Amino acid sequence: MSSLDLQKMGRLRKAIIGTLAAVTLAGGACFVALTTSPASAQSDPKMSDNNPANYQPGRRKARITSEELGRLRMLEIQSGAFREAHKDPGSQQLVGPPLSDREKVMHVMNRMAFGPKQGDVEKVLLEGGMTDQWKGWVTQQMKPESIDDAELEKDILKRFPEAKMSVAELYKKYPYEQGGRGPWREPGKILQDEVVTRAIYSNRQLQEVLAEFWRNHFTVDISSAEQKTRSWAATNYEATVIRPHLFGKFKDMVFASARHAAMLDYLDNQLSKANNWNENYARELMELHTVGVDRGYTDFDVIELSKVLTGWQYEKGNYDFKFNDGIHQAGAKKVMGVTIKPGYEGGEQAIYYLATHKYTANFIATKLCKYFVNDAPPPALISRVEGVFLSSKGDLPKVYEAIFLSPEFLDRGNFRSKFKTPFEFVISANRAVDAKVDSARKVNAVLQKMGQEVYMCPDPTGYYDRSEAWLDAGVLTARWDYALSLTRGGIDGIVPSEKVFAKHKGKKVDDLYKDIVRELICDDIGDKTRQVLKEAADEGDIKRMYSVLIGCPSFQQQ
Repeated sequence: MSSLDLQKMGRLRKAIIGTLAAVTLAGGACFVALTTSPASAQSDPKMSDNNPANYQPGRRKARITSEELGRLRMLEIQSGAFREAHKDPGSQQLVGPPLSDREKVMHVMNRMAFGPKQGDVEKVLLEGGMTDQWKGWVTQQMKPESIDDAELEKDILKRFPEAKMSVAELYKKYPYEQGGRGPWREPGKILQDEVVTRAIYSNRQLQEVLAEFWRNHFTVDISSAEQKTRSWAATNYEATVIRPHLFGKFKDMVFASARHAAMLDYLDNQLSKANNWNENYARELMELHTVGVDRGYTDFDVIELSKVLTGWQYEKGNYDFKFNDGIHQAGAKKVMGVTIKPGYEGGEQAIYYLATHKYTANFIATKLCKYFVNDAPPPALISRVEGVFLSSKGDLPKVYEAIFLSPEFLDRGNFRSKFKTPFEFVISANRAVDAKVDSARKVNAVLQKMGQEVYMCPDPTGYYDRSEAWLDAGVLTARWDYALSLTRGGIDGIVPSEKVFAKHKGKKVDDLYKDIVRELICDDIGDKTRQVLKEAADEGDIKRMYSVLIGCPSFQQQ
């Protein structure tokens, strides 16, 4: 590319090229992927107008042509920026002084909530005392029943009455008709809407973050094109298996999931019978729900557990659990060296044994530490949390506290060390602008585009929580587009609060810049983001500033 071409592209485009030529942080590389991905050009012919970095009020002419974009993309590849963009930002350790009070609150709200809403950080700092103000908020969140959410519950019941229906009632209201016709898929869509609505609006934010973790751990997939029991059962699964056990004993959640029609259908235990047992549920119960992959068991143990669980079914009429002794594999079995009784009691014995096993303690401790602390959590922390799990017999609140109150949780090396999943990003973006979401289905359409539809993971492992699973140029471009559309009110049924933007009107440029960065990010941002943001601040374009920050790498981190 000639120097004349570069001059024509202007200062902003030269800044992007500089980023491409020398990317030193994975976050910066993400910004490159967002601003130069060809996927964006394919989805929007006026790509540069759709990029907040290039937006000018009242100007519709594109500031960068597709040919120039192609040249930039080539520079990206040649410079190695594309490779850098796919590195895991979670592996980068930030060093420096202890977190400030504000950073602590922001960190807690990014991990134990889906990001703060307007004024949340200031409220915690004001009401929390002289120091460690976050602890009061955490203490309250650990007792969700003490937090008033009556207004949301009233709204949920009004908008989604299906949330309180039994499986049989949903089956009757949304029947399956010959050839795949009928409204039988609707309960699953309503469930997705309910989950998104709760995540955005609930005052019990830790409860919603935990619900996202456990519904992913005990995942069921409702995306099948065929008529499946879980099409109607998933709503009840969320209401009776996931939510009631978030602050209870781990073994009780395992047991509840094992008996529910949604899980029995999903992993085929409904089909398992004597002399023709199905191994799917037994294998995933061990590999994914309790002890973890290849830890202390063999294929023989999987087969034995499959025999133990023969006869665990649901009634075809009301979808309640039943034990069918007539198809149960008779006789004693042995799982991981333990003799298991015959009959229904043997199933209970095996499940409780696995749920309280030392390998399960390590597996769950590791997974929770990855979720809340770092993609590669310190072994010492995992060991302590594992010990709490074992000593408390899987008392989940005690396990959570061992993580939240640990020194590692607030270590600067773990501050903004994780990359938001699409669900976390979309929910946090809506909360950041106090969006009024009349159509949660629009949010779910975006999650579908980003590859993380609620209750639609095709793999029984659930959606991956690690950064590299989501560092894809297409996903990142979709986030950038969403940030712009959200702040500009360009999504039907989702409207950002004008109060969010109005409070900044009339501020001096420097104050405007500092206040919005402080509000959304808390601390410093990358050089390229800063440059684009200051241009928007100079123009007084507050909405553009929000879209730049919500779409930038720093907001993707938590």
